[in-house]
Amino acid sequence: MVTSFLLWLFLSFVILVGMGIPLAYSLFLSSALAMAAASDLPSVLIMQQMQKGIDSFPILAIPIFFIAGDLMNRGQVSDYLIRLCLVFVGWIRGALAYFTIIVSMIFAGTTGSSAAESAAVGSVFIPNLTKRGYDRGFSVALVACASVIGIIIPPSTFMIIYGSFGNVSVVALFVAGILPGVLIGLSLMAISAYYAKKYNYPKEMDRIAKPKEMFDAVKKGIWPVGVPVLLIGGMVGGIFTPTEASMVTVIYTLAIIFLVYKTLKLRDIPGIITHNALGSAIPLFCLACAGIYGYLLAYYKVPDYVGDAVASVTTNPNAIMTFIIVSFLIIGTFMDGTPAIIVMLPITQKLGQIAGFHPVHLGLVVCLTIALGLLTPPYGLCTLISCAIGKVKLTDAIKPLTPMFASMLLVILVLAYFPDVALFLPRLLVPNMVP
Repeated sequence: MVTSFLLWLFLSFVILVGMGIPLAYSLFLSSALAMAAASDLPSVLIMQQMQKGIDSFPILAIPIFFIAGDLMNRGQVSDYLIRLCLVFVGWIRGALAYFTIIVSMIFAGTTGSSAAESAAVGSVFIPNLTKRGYDRGFSVALVACASVIGIIIPPSTFMIIYGSFGNVSVVALFVAGILPGVLIGLSLMAISAYYAKKYNYPKEMDRIAKPKEMFDAVKKGIWPVGVPVLLIGGMVGGIFTPTEASMVTVIYTLAIIFLVYKTLKLRDIPGIITHNALGSAIPLFCLACAGIYGYLLAYYKVPDYVGDAVASVTTNPNAIMTFIIVSFLIIGTFMDGTPAIIVMLPITQKLGQIAGFHPVHLGLVVCLTIALGLLTPPYGLCTLISCAIGKVKLTDAIKPLTPMFASMLLVILVLAYFPDVALFLPRLLVPNMVP
């Protein structure tokens, strides 16, 4: 009976996805079909598990962070960040590429969504990069890769989901995400420096800015930098939880937009809230559908079967880590990270127990690896969004995308195989959350 059920569950899902049915509906329908055809479980369980999948206080942070990111975008905060970057690195060749990465890293502390960041940052920088003579394919690839930092540097929706469903400290995952986010940003800057030298990309200033120019830029441009500082500082200090941090982020963002920049009006707020409430319904529905699918896998002990199968071949931690990374790289090419994390979570944690991985270390590697799926076709949401903005064929973006993707994967491999590096910041800043 178990074999028959699993065949229904897996084959129906593959067929539905192959037919082009949206992922959330494929997860829901395959679960319902398997239960109807080969299980005596009551159908009411579907609604119960779907409701349970999103009945979590940390999950509430996701739509609120979406609102904060949209406020930053509509409040034209990126313009002030560009001016801030300009006075400090504008005299360096290829400065606009560095601006793109730096702004993406700062935006990452607000949006928690790579797709939102790709659209927000891409709409500003891709036209400007191409106008200044940067290769169109390089511009698209750079924005797509820089946008992935949005799902790594806290707040991260992937980490909120993994922590909520996997019973892992979200704050510890947030803190652990700082180092890889910075390392990926630096690696992208190194690649940009190579391209800037090779293709003689322009400088934005012919001289180093004067102290007065720096002061004027800092006076208004420094405010957005306070978002990640406030967010991480508050959570590390135990002042507020990740969900409370999302509300603090919205309040702080509203304050700087209304009191400092004055780029929005009060009448704009209801529309922004409505837009993001509707937009966040899509990932939340996907979470609910993935919840029932993941529950059925756990109920029929699929993680135990997979764990026993892997353990019969090897119990070497490095081999198991390689298996996990390769699995998520493949899954990320055709499935969104949100349902992938939930569906695979029971299997992932079972393998982690066999290998003796620290839960925070394992969660970090999973979130980082599945984030790369935002770049790889055919799913590759960040790449597709950037290509649409830049009006570039996907094939034209692959060549410059390849070394950037490789550098990001290298960062993940270092953190995966050297857990002390991955856990350094959490052990330093939140030792009580990393036993």
